[in-house]
Amino acid sequence: MQIMPEIPLQISELISVCCLKDIEAWEVTSRFMVRNIAAKQYRVIVPNREIEEFIKKSPPEFKVMGESRYTEQFKDQLLQLLPLDKKSQFGWYLQQFIKLFAIKDNQENAVVLIWDADTAPIHKLEFINPEGKLVYYKGTENHEPYFETIQKLTGLKKIVSFSFIAQCFPVRVSWLNEFCLELEERFKMPWIEALLSQINFDAPNSFSEYETLGTFISHRHVDQIIYTDRPWWRLGNTLLNHVAFLSSKKAAELSKQYDFISFEKWERAKPYFIKVSIPYFFKIYLPSLFNKKPTRYV
Repeated sequence: MQIMPEIPLQISELISVCCLKDIEAWEVTSRFMVRNIAAKQYRVIVPNREIEEFIKKSPPEFKVMGESRYTEQFKDQLLQLLPLDKKSQFGWYLQQFIKLFAIKDNQENAVVLIWDADTAPIHKLEFINPEGKLVYYKGTENHEPYFETIQKLTGLKKIVSFSFIAQCFPVRVSWLNEFCLELEERFKMPWIEALLSQINFDAPNSFSEYETLGTFISHRHVDQIIYTDRPWWRLGNTLLNHVAFLSSKKAAELSKQYDFISFEKWERAKPYFIKVSIPYFFKIYLPSLFNKKPTRYV
């Protein structure tokens, strides 16, 4: 008699990676994460010197962890591999590898949700359906260097018509362990070294953890996943002018259109003085002068 694997009823851990330059968004988005995504544990991984600041700014449900737990295993090699004119991408690569190590820091049968720190879930979200299948949102990116790296790493080609880069990524720990074992067997070296050895660091942005694992899973575990066409929005700053204006009332209104909204740093709000600067002064800056929490989550 075949024994079916246990179907988890809940995400074991939600993991985000963040740093001080994004803490303003984090104050807002992290509270929506706890409110709208059920998980047994919540963890944010930050530079060690920023731990105390994140403890102050994070919901009590979040455990704040220093990134050195993981980065000591690969950061020196990463720095050496990056050409001089690509050193600015160090942090961009760093946070992706941190996520992979953090996923592996869970039980083999766990389901982990990687959630982008600058993204606010404004609906109650489920990433495990009643049959135990993981639910993936769709993105629209199509950056060829990602797939050149995936091909070198795994020999696998993209077989879906969308991108897995959608601000969030659920994964069974056993699937990541399987991926890492295949790398080690293929290249005869530890998985992180194998991964670093196949990235073309001369080309900009040549690796995506979401696309890499998504491609692997879509080949190896297609019967255990489903895709959703539920809408989400990436240009939150254009939509609201600033993350500080995402109140509970506004989120409820926008949730009729979107499941989550991202406030990425590159997508700056237009500097309308009346529309942005003055409301921001009274809502955020002025309360901070008196060490009061702005009432932006009410």
